[in-house]
Amino acid sequence: MQRVRIDGSEAVFLENDEKDVLGYAVWYTISRTLVHKDDLHAWFDKHGLSRFKPSDPKHGDAFKRICSEYKEKKIDESADSETFLLLRPQETGLTRKIVLEKREESKKLSYNVVGEIAYDEKSRNVNYSLRTADPAVRDIVKEILDRFEREKDCYTDEHIRKILHRILDSCNRVKLKPSGGIYFIPLDDFYWIERFSKIVEEIKKIDPSNRTEIWYAPIVNTERHRRMLEIKVEDTLEEILNSAIERLLKIDSKDPSKVRQIDEIAKQIEQATRMAEKYTKMLKVSLNRTTSLLEKAERLLNKIRQIQFSQFEVKVKSTA
Repeated sequence: MQRVRIDGSEAVFLENDEKDVLGYAVWYTISRTLVHKDDLHAWFDKHGLSRFKPSDPKHGDAFKRICSEYKEKKIDESADSETFLLLRPQETGLTRKIVLEKREESKKLSYNVVGEIAYDEKSRNVNYSLRTADPAVRDIVKEILDRFEREKDCYTDEHIRKILHRILDSCNRVKLKPSGGIYFIPLDDFYWIERFSKIVEEIKKIDPSNRTEIWYAPIVNTERHRRMLEIKVEDTLEEILNSAIERLLKIDSKDPSKVRQIDEIAKQIEQATRMAEKYTKMLKVSLNRTTSLLEKAERLLNKIRQIQFSQFEVKVKSTA
């Protein structure tokens, strides 16, 4: 790489040397997607992403997602009123009330429960009962049943997005925009992004109209870019550590999930520590702004673990 100054600004001429590049800016769009679990698992094995292969989709989640798309649907309209089919969740379980509501200029004229549709976790089937012969209602129920059978073993765009976030986190990603959406990935972690781009290609093969995409551009090793990264790294670390500290302070000692929560936060802090070490070496700078936060988070975590351990000892002695 050759560097020159032009009107006070640094210009760089690359020579196809990896040392010329710090890493890549990465941005993406995940569009509405349905991919069968067998296809996605095969793609992840094929393209070297087995460690990120997700667990099977939950059928109950598929039922909830499909029902949410039918929570309010107009099925009839006359000169003076409109009739809507509503799916209303019960307080517990995976049951939805089927309701016919008649309205006139947004004013409710009638509200009649005409049936139920539910996912049974034991049989893993969707069952329903109707107290109406209305063909529009029966058509919608049949549509939900058909969609459930087609989609219960499929991953959605939400699943794909979560997987990509896991991959980005494992790549020591740094936000280049405060709101997210554009990330920096160091050069030696970038191969995971290249592999994920192959998954995007597979999605487009089965649905060429799908707008899912991932793009990246090199961040050249210049003084300006190094300074930008130094700022963005500290911003990202500060956000991660503040989030960890906030979560630690909110933990309820009576919450049965507190052990899991503490383990998750510990991993978050460990990831931040590794990230700080990585960028300190890469940029050859001291990340002063986040050092005190890192120390505070680790002290707080150790204190909570000590309390947790002492409570565990008391419990063991009391049951001995």
